Amino acid sequence: MSLRYLTLSILLLTLSVATGAGQGDSTISVHGIGRVRLCQPLSSVRDLFPLARDTIMEEEELKWPAKIVPLHGNQRLVFEASWIDTSHVWRLSTSSPDYRTPHGYRVGMTLGYLRDKHEALRFGYAEGYIVVTIVSDQVDFLPDDSTARAFLRRSPRAFDSLEDLPRRARIKELFVSGDCRQ
Repeated sequence: MSLRYLTLSILLLTLSVATGAGQGDSTISVHGIGRVRLCQPLSSVRDLFPLARDTIMEEEELKWPAKIVPLHGNQRLVFEASWIDTSHVWRLSTSSPDYRTPHGYRVGMTLGYLRDKHEALRFGYAEGYIVVTIVSDQVDFLPDDSTARAFLRRSPRAFDSLEDLPRRARIKELFVSGDCRQ
């Protein structure tokens, strides 16, 4: 084995361990994602994901802390606190197809695939976003941007018929959230 090959192997192993330390379990469920659980301290995310970086989320003049874990191909994991409790994980999301729901659904799959599997889906419109819940897993997802834009341009009342989202709509992001006040 050449020194160059050995050096490259060590570098790749180091990077995969650094980015994937918390990825032993790649399931996103109603409880959390991997070993990060909803309502655990936000500060503990870095213990499992050493490359997590701090950021601030902002919406409707409210701000709260979050940690973003960069993954390969511009994908990410995001662990968010809440504006009413800035120290615990209230929301977890991923744009990576490497994470799957308990039934195996992942980013990139189509709404048509879920319908073909006779998956019960609940549709909603929350804070300006189309949100679909996979009922059996209690995991939410956002459809891809182009589908959402085209659908909402149909009419001002498009959200009244969310069940009519096209089969080609792709899962853009999976997420779960919880209320840590309980």
